[in-house]
Amino acid sequence: MVQVMLINQEFLFQKAFSRMMDDIKGCNYVGVAENGIQAMDMISQFHPGIIFADAMLGLENGIALCKKIKEKFPKTIVYILSNYCDFKLMKESMYAGIEDFLLKPLSRLKLASLLMERQEEKITQKEGPEEELFAAVDHRDYKGACVASDQFVNHIFSVTDESNRKKELESIASRLFYLIPMMDQAQKNHYLQKYELTSKVLSKKSLCQLWMMQIVNEIFRQLCVMKYTHMNRAFQYIENNLKEEISLTELSEQAGISNGYLSRIFKKYYHISVVDYIHLRKLNLAKYYMIASEMNISDISFMMGYSEAGYFCKIFKKYEGMTPSAYLNLIAKEK
Repeated sequence: MVQVMLINQEFLFQKAFSRMMDDIKGCNYVGVAENGIQAMDMISQFHPGIIFADAMLGLENGIALCKKIKEKFPKTIVYILSNYCDFKLMKESMYAGIEDFLLKPLSRLKLASLLMERQEEKITQKEGPEEELFAAVDHRDYKGACVASDQFVNHIFSVTDESNRKKELESIASRLFYLIPMMDQAQKNHYLQKYELTSKVLSKKSLCQLWMMQIVNEIFRQLCVMKYTHMNRAFQYIENNLKEEISLTELSEQAGISNGYLSRIFKKYYHISVVDYIHLRKLNLAKYYMIASEMNISDISFMMGYSEAGYFCKIFKKYEGMTPSAYLNLIAKEK
């Protein structure tokens, strides 16, 4: 279903647009924003596929706002609305990456035609790894996001050279961080610096996949902590004790909640169990040691708190879809 949003300050037009949207099937009207701040907040929350925006929003330049939207959310389709035909505004819209310049009043037939056209395009277009990653994060599917992030990195390595790789990976990381409500530029830059994409990481696909997963993990954590602040202690405890055996009771005590409540939070915000999450975090660190060190599988399994190498191999295959030996062979091929 196509998510549609309006950026407009005219009360009568807002009402008319809402009524027209009620009659158009296959679309979900997420609402109206009346200024740039509201617009960016709503886009981060609802991720609309199509936006209709006025060229002028009081003293605010609507086209400049739409240019900012296209820079941060390049997949979003934006239409500019104006009360009169102005060549200068049309030219500005074109340079801003706007889909089309539409004159008001916008008829029901015109609106339905535009949206129907976009729905048909969406049906015929197969989702790529980038769209699958955003969808997994949006649906709070942590395991799906793990798979999609690996596939996205595979795609980037297949279609770009090393000089453009950094730009593409940092671009998607930047847009992923904007999925966190109220995330501003300064906060985003903080996390991009925290998870710096170094030349060493860029040299290996496997390291880039681990880097991408760190970004995804941070976003899931932030989204969860925004709702349940006490969960921050639980996540911190997991990260500090990845090399130890972590029990559900210990984790619940750290968060100050019951085992059952902790499990429900993970099911809601990660769509996996607490145990699944802990294994996935452990395996992410284990893969780093497999890539960056000369340690054998047995040593790594014991380091990660698994009492038997055989059990570690079983867990690895369950979540990664291959044995640790097969993963080492993939790494060897990279070298």
